[in-house]
Amino acid sequence: MSRNTRRAVVRRESAHQHFSVLQIHERDDLEKIHPIGEIDLYTAPMLRDAIADTERRQVPNVLVDMSEVPFLALVGVQVLREANERSTDEHRRLALVAPTHPVRRVLTLTEVTDELEIYVTLPNAMSALTRV
Repeated sequence: MSRNTRRAVVRRESAHQHFSVLQIHERDDLEKIHPIGEIDLYTAPMLRDAIADTERRQVPNVLVDMSEVPFLALVGVQVLREANERSTDEHRRLALVAPTHPVRRVLTLTEVTDELEIYVTLPNAMSALTRV
């Protein structure tokens, strides 16, 4: 991507603006979904909608950047697990950046770390998604 190219950003916000999801078009084959705030029963549908949007458009690589998620409820884990299953079935790739301790802990306790492609840093994830 050239330095002069603007990235398209879509922002979804909750009614109370305690949670938002950015969708950032990084390049033709990669879109980043960046939730900001707690993912719980109230906000998980917004994450699900953002992922579903990339699925409808058949984005080959989707990166969910959880670096600004201080809390991840089980419903959020389920959203990620289901999205991963669909992406595998459709020969697409879903990766997750989970740098916060609470998010990593929930993912470990729910035993999805073997199912999901998880990275500790954004640069590592971006680098991995560059490889074909």
